[in-house]
Amino acid sequence: MRTITLKSIFILIFISLSCSMPKYSNYYSFKDQIWHQDSSIVFNYNNLSNTNLKFEISISYSNSYPFQNLYASYSLLDSEKNIINTKMIELQLFDKKNGIPLGSGIYNNFVVDSIFLQTDQLIENEKYQLLVKHSMRENYLNGVIRLGISITD
Repeated sequence: MRTITLKSIFILIFISLSCSMPKYSNYYSFKDQIWHQDSSIVFNYNNLSNTNLKFEISISYSNSYPFQNLYASYSLLDSEKNIINTKMIELQLFDKKNGIPLGSGIYNNFVVDSIFLQTDQLIENEKYQLLVKHSMRENYLNGVIRLGISITD
């Protein structure tokens, strides 16, 4: 029978942590927890690899958010401002039946994460911009605390 040494455990932990480390991670905090419809949140990313990338969005919100879901639109632009990918996505923030907040968090602050794009179209050592704006009917949304983007492979 083979025994597992402490050194083996540390190596496994290191490998699992290094695989899940984001290549890019950034957050935008909304002043007074209000996201205005006419404001695009801009994330600048310099791609250093040519692997398949996963883009994940994180919405941090409070109980004062007035809807059960959030529609957002994104556009991924290359360094010459050409649109590589654009789409509207829906994030479910509250349970449809009982109104319980979804995602992680407690009391009045919650976070929902979702992978919204997987691509292998990005060129290594190229600069990109990701523009995100909400696509709800309201001119502004209350209760949105932060918007985060993480890129992993």
